[in-house]
Amino acid sequence: MLITREVLTRMGATGPNADRYVEALNAEMARHAIDTAPRVVHFLAQTLHESGCLRLTEENLNYSADGLLKVFPRYFPARAEAEAYARKPERIGNRVYCGRMGNGPEASGDGFRYRGRGLIQLTGKDNYRALARWCGQDVVAEPDRVGSELAVQSAVFFWERNALNDLADIDDLKAITRRINGGLNGFADRRELLEKGRHALRELGLAGSVAPASVPFAPTHRVVPLQLNLRSAPRVSPATLLASLAQGTEVEVRGPASAAGWLRVRVMLGGTMREGVVAEQYLAALAPQPRARGRARAAMSGGAALPALPPAVLHDEFSAASRARPEGRIHPLAEADRPARRARASAARAAELQAILDWLDVTNPVHRRYRPLDGRGVALAYVADCADLAGVYLPHVWWTDTALRRLTLGDAVDPVLGQTVHEIGINALHDWLDDHGPAFGWVRELDPTLLQAAANAGEVCVIVARHRDIDQAGQVSLVVPEQPGAEALRRADGEVLRPLESMAGRRGVRAAVSRNAWWTGRRFQSFAFWRHP
Repeated sequence: MLITREVLTRMGATGPNADRYVEALNAEMARHAIDTAPRVVHFLAQTLHESGCLRLTEENLNYSADGLLKVFPRYFPARAEAEAYARKPERIGNRVYCGRMGNGPEASGDGFRYRGRGLIQLTGKDNYRALARWCGQDVVAEPDRVGSELAVQSAVFFWERNALNDLADIDDLKAITRRINGGLNGFADRRELLEKGRHALRELGLAGSVAPASVPFAPTHRVVPLQLNLRSAPRVSPATLLASLAQGTEVEVRGPASAAGWLRVRVMLGGTMREGVVAEQYLAALAPQPRARGRARAAMSGGAALPALPPAVLHDEFSAASRARPEGRIHPLAEADRPARRARASAARAAELQAILDWLDVTNPVHRRYRPLDGRGVALAYVADCADLAGVYLPHVWWTDTALRRLTLGDAVDPVLGQTVHEIGINALHDWLDDHGPAFGWVRELDPTLLQAAANAGEVCVIVARHRDIDQAGQVSLVVPEQPGAEALRRADGEVLRPLESMAGRRGVRAAVSRNAWWTGRRFQSFAFWRHP
């Protein structure tokens, strides 16, 4: 069994609807290789969104005139037309779906006949024909069956036909949403359902009933230069930059990209498999590795796990650290009225995170903790303070090498500045997130759309960049929840170009969009987006 009734109810389905579909979902997911944790949660997130948490298996086209003007402006450019069709579902379906997806003209009735049905809202005569060939049932002649006994099968068919397992393997929620929806409609809800699914599998102890990773990562090449850019498209531009891969990073070549001299590759970033393109000339093939057999393989995989590292937090003479004091920036705030983030629901978490940001009030001149008197430490202090109040660990000090060796041996070590811990800067924070972030719950993202959606859901989100000159400070900012009048810069389709940020510095920024994507600037060697639920 891949999922249980409770997974579906925790994601928002009612008990009766969960009971109705759980058996068929398990059978069809297992039959069609939707059988690993990333694949299962992505599939469930999309199907629950499209079906209203398993309530709806037939598209509701009963729109008002205002609804038609908002949802289908292309087909109803004038209010008079919208009013003529308002509350007439059959006419609406025939109008908006005619002449595409294999449907005939409006008068044919195909638009309404082959409207969205099933758990993933299969739409259009071409898709119904393809489903009929796939399952051996004549749903072209009997389309209502797609919304009843074939509701689950139709969703699995669409998922398989569009190779969505491949996108789930690399955790590409945005690409999956576009293939299903044609755009990013409902993106925030799809993402919230995805997180609910992940939490449900983990909290219910079901993560072990499916493979933890979708497919094995099988590296074939390594990065030769000191640094190689991973891009979203085979084009050198700040807009295509996803991440910087260090020398020696292993990648799995998946095939040629759409332009000569470029390759599609997969790489592990922050513990998650990601995909992009790189210039072919900067990769070297790995030597074939002999397969370990018998006891040798068991010995390699059966070693004792190292003990988890504890957070390094100072509690000493600066236990009275406050926003008004510039001293003790590397110590956590201790003011009695400091807020916290405790809610579980995303809207409440976002409100609590906003309350933390309001309380920190980075632009308030009285808050000298965030004024750069010595030119050091304020940007990281602000981000670390926000994380700490939200219940998230982000270090301003970290263990020394000697202390780390003792900790890995299982020794108890107290954090003492200058002896067992040392202050770290933003450049070191960039590397710490790569090395230790996932163990402390941090998740790396490659896309600002996903990062902004996470912030809007109340997650702690940061952008961090490492300076090319190790003697110069890097830069770090928070990505914060959008508010009326303070919003991210988006394209018309909803994709985020630059998120809403907050940062400390000479000119503190409470909530604004940067004039450019500063993290892609030439002075930075590498950057990363991170979020923490």
